Amino acid sequence: MFTQIEITTVCNAKCFYCPQDTLPHSHMSEECFNQIVQSEKKPTLLLLQGTGEPLMHPSFWKMVIFAKEREHRIGIITNGSIDIDPKHLFLLDTIGFSLDTLDEALAKRSGRTSPSQTLKHLLACHSLTPKKIKLYAVNYGQNLEPLIAFAKEQNIPLAIQQIQPKKSYQAHYTTEPLPYTTYQCTYLENKKMHYYFVDGTKAPCCFMIDATKVLPIKQIRQHLEQKNVPPCCTQCGELTGIKRLYI
Repeated sequence: MFTQIEITTVCNAKCFYCPQDTLPHSHMSEECFNQIVQSEKKPTLLLLQGTGEPLMHPSFWKMVIFAKEREHRIGIITNGSIDIDPKHLFLLDTIGFSLDTLDEALAKRSGRTSPSQTLKHLLACHSLTPKKIKLYAVNYGQNLEPLIAFAKEQNIPLAIQQIQPKKSYQAHYTTEPLPYTTYQCTYLENKKMHYYFVDGTKAPCCFMIDATKVLPIKQIRQHLEQKNVPPCCTQCGELTGIKRLYI
């Protein structure tokens, strides 16, 4: 069980497969963040990430310190465009770097930030805290072999996720509808996580991009029991059998 908090929807990238530019851009208030952290009755893993770039929050390190003082572990996924001061590395328990390609031209076409800049910051962190570093990639049909080779050479765990089939993500691309392989969601059944949108709205998972469409868990279960997938869950990988590949 862990908690994920979308501390910002502001980002300096425009990845075509991310719905970030369809959402209002804002930072979570420190008051809202502190209330969420204090609602956790026991120390847990807090992932400070959502549709935005977490390091762009002006109070990011202040929020991290507030949570660490309450004995929580902290993880982030960053696009690697912003340098992490070495003196702050001890505050983070896991640091994921999002990187889809090592090709500068392809990255630019797909709306990503510079791979060379990401690699520079990744390797700087990896040299000091190698066990904290992970790589995350989205497979949208590009050649992933150079990235896989880099991860193996540096001994960095790499998770590759298929491009989202979920309809709420597809503002700039389309995928063929996938058949539902199940009407049971592990996030609902096993209570794997708590997710908080930037406005503090709570959801059972991190795939429900639009806070205004989130339904109470009881209602979602009722829909799924009747084999009727609600809009907040349409074409979700949990129901269509899409899995991550770990290298």
